[in-house]
Amino acid sequence: MRRHPTLTSLAALLLVAGCHSSDPRQAIAERFIDALFIKIDQPAARELATGLAASKIDEETRLKAGQAIDESTRQPSIHYTFIQLGGAREESPSLVYDLHVSPDGADSFTRRLILTLRQDAASWKVANYTLESPPVPE
Repeated sequence: MRRHPTLTSLAALLLVAGCHSSDPRQAIAERFIDALFIKIDQPAARELATGLAASKIDEETRLKAGQAIDESTRQPSIHYTFIQLGGAREESPSLVYDLHVSPDGADSFTRRLILTLRQDAASWKVANYTLESPPVPE
């Protein structure tokens, strides 16, 4: 039986792309990042948010009202790296990611994303998020 390397590579890529952490807090954080920053889908991100994070998304949605974002809209390429989980035993753990942003026609840059999670009923939700410049390596 002959294998098709292109199909095998594509299947492997799709498998990896759809994977999230087995830690439910990290899985929710990464679904939130995918929705808000990668797909730019505020309604999907809003479903994963509560408190201040939900208010920030509502404000962003209000500010974007009437602005068409479609296939012709230039969007940056964004990927992220998990950095650390803080307060793992607390009710509101913080997860830290670096977002690597490559705008079309501009220099790439990195932003540090800090997500604070809170358990809402039976599931984790993003309670707040902050974007900062990452620390400068020593």
